Formats: sequence, C-alpha cells, structure tokens
Amino acid sequence: MNKGYLIAHVTVSDPVAYAEYARAAGEAMQEFNPKIIAWSGQYENLEGESHERHVVFEFASYTEAKRFYESPRYQAAKSIRAGAATGTFVLVEGPSFDTK
Repeated sequence: MNKGYLIAHVTVSDPVAYAEYARAAGEAMQEFNPKIIAWSGQYENLEGESHERHVVFEFASYTEAKRFYESPRYQAAKSIRAGAATGTFVLVEGPSFDTK
C-alpha cells in the first residue's frame, strides 16, 4: 500500500499563537503516528511562493493522512493557525522511502 504524505510550507506571523497551534496539532497527530521525513533545516526556494518553514509527514496511507487533516482535533488546531501563519498544505500519495 502506498503511503500518504502531508507537506506543509509555512510563514509565521505570530510566533506565540503559532506555538499554541503546533502544540495542538502535535496532540491531534498522536493517534495517527506519522513519521517525520523532513522538518525545516536548510532549504533553498527554487521556484514559486517562498515560506520559512517546511515539514513532510509520512502517514500509513493517503486515506490516513486525509483522515488526520479532516479530524475534529486537527481542525480545532488549524483554527488557531489561521491568524498566526500563512502557507500551503498538500497531501500526496506515494511509495514509502524506507530503505529496509
């Protein structure tokens, strides 16, 4: 089965409110147990809209990634983010990148 990837590119305008969002989103994520593939660090914007933070989460499937994003707990967290950051969030289906 293919994995589901949630890719977020974010620019924070209110660090205090964004920290609250990050805490709430992290709690909402616990039941879905995604693997963090990439989290900020060095990046280079090669094309398109630029953001300062980037994260890629791997979920068991595309359906699970979408279920997380649409979950009531994440939607509550998302409402906190609304005034604290702008960004782009994308769901992508693809293979696992495990090397085992």
